[in-house]
Amino acid sequence: KMAEVSRREFLKYIAALGVGLAIGGGIGYSARKPEVKIVKKGAEEVGGKIKEKIKIGHIAIFSGPFSTYGELQKRGSLLAVEEINKAGGIMGSKVEIIYRDSAAKPAEAVKQVRSLVESEGCDFIIGIDSSGVVLAVAEVMPEVNKLLFVTHAATHRLTEELVYKKGIKQVFRIAVPVYQDGIMAAFIASKLPAKRWGCVHPDYEYGYASWELFKKTLAKLRPDVEFVGEAWAKIGTTDFTPLISSIMEKKPDGIHTVEWGFDLFTFVRQAKQTGLFDAVKYDGGYAWINPMGYSIDAMEALKSEYPEGCWVSGRYIWMYPDTPLNKKFVKAHLDRWGHFPAYSGETSYTAVYMIKKLIEMTKTLDIDTHIKTLEDSTVYSPAGVRFIRKKDHQAVYSVPYGQIKHDPSYPIPVLTNLQSVPAEDYYRHPPFKEMPPFRELYKKVLPKA
Repeated sequence: KMAEVSRREFLKYIAALGVGLAIGGGIGYSARKPEVKIVKKGAEEVGGKIKEKIKIGHIAIFSGPFSTYGELQKRGSLLAVEEINKAGGIMGSKVEIIYRDSAAKPAEAVKQVRSLVESEGCDFIIGIDSSGVVLAVAEVMPEVNKLLFVTHAATHRLTEELVYKKGIKQVFRIAVPVYQDGIMAAFIASKLPAKRWGCVHPDYEYGYASWELFKKTLAKLRPDVEFVGEAWAKIGTTDFTPLISSIMEKKPDGIHTVEWGFDLFTFVRQAKQTGLFDAVKYDGGYAWINPMGYSIDAMEALKSEYPEGCWVSGRYIWMYPDTPLNKKFVKAHLDRWGHFPAYSGETSYTAVYMIKKLIEMTKTLDIDTHIKTLEDSTVYSPAGVRFIRKKDHQAVYSVPYGQIKHDPSYPIPVLTNLQSVPAEDYYRHPPFKEMPPFRELYKKVLPKA
């Protein structure tokens, strides 16, 4: 809760901190050390060692065509662990992080959760790439009774159904949910000239949820649009041309796609070859919206192959926000790995530091105490200010969309013309009975999009 301080006052204050990650319950804030911090009235940050090692289990995809995504997460979490241990650990306890491969399979991920907790003695679990996987993993968290910090998987069903409705309190999502992929994407689409929208999406939960939210929101924002075609690609598709042809037959002038990873590389290249980009070109860019298109793996793989002017985003963008903390993180990541940080790298980095400060503040590994501390808290992180909602344990923060630009000063494309709306205005809210845009958006938010 923001409690006594107004949101505007708090944001001014948090900007003055310069660097750090603050997690607070809205009771009191402190600027003692220019580092990651949790602050709450009456709490001291450092005390005696709780145990010899704090163990964190990190589950991600480390094999198969999407294995890059595990590596992107690992860069962030390992960087955080190295920084923390170099500075003395957590209250004197060294941090050990153990990586396990989900293989993008729900059953395998559940197996790894049990192993990490029961055999390895992990105190916390972070990670999870796939929407289908996270729904399975969340179901077993009450049984193992450890906190899970979700750093990638996006389905809204996790927080809306499993946390809010079913009451699974052991799960917190640090990453932007599918609201970014569907709802925020619709705000961008509403400002483009396209009136006939089609989609090419992965054929599983993430694709279905993104398209459904996109259609419902855009239909409200722009009653004049039509949704003329859908194409669904199996994971690992190597030939998108039949799907592209089926969409082009519908003559769309706008495309919404949440393809990601290796599938995205293939799709973009074949879309160029078949003329799909030409079909959605307008004066000022392309009516092409790819919510996770600014993943670092995509930019490093495609580079100039991804046409300038396409609209893309992520769950974090390394050039945003322009804060000392984000600049510090980007530099540290570049120095350690030789790559700009991916969105899942930032969320994994933030998750580890949240664990550090939870322990330092509460001086315990008691999960109930940690849950109460995190609920209605505020997190100042490289991605900006995150608000952790009590009812659904979703981190609320805004990530902009931008248009791809090829700048020879950088080894990968950058984004220009950044566009955003306040996260609290495009995120769905408990009890999740209404769809954005909310009533006040027509006058207050949409003109600013």
